[in-house]
Amino acid sequence: MKPGNSITTEVIAARRQRKLSQAEMAHRAGIPLRTYQRLESDARGLKLDTLLRALDALGLTIRTASKRRPVLDELNDLYGNE
Repeated sequence: MKPGNSITTEVIAARRQRKLSQAEMAHRAGIPLRTYQRLESDARGLKLDTLLRALDALGLTIRTASKRRPVLDELNDLYGNE
């Protein structure tokens, strides 16, 4: 397993934190085990729906952000006033 992006890394970390096997995770997400394994191996060509199902099964969401440098208000929206 060689995760290449932060979403994959987050999914793997969240699954492990919840002590779920890949098979349990695939079942909760309603996707075939092999498809889930491809997601974790950072395989190309997966459907966005597959990722969204896995995230939903873990109680995670994704947010989009502009490629330009964010202004302070946008950072507060993303990260709060910590």
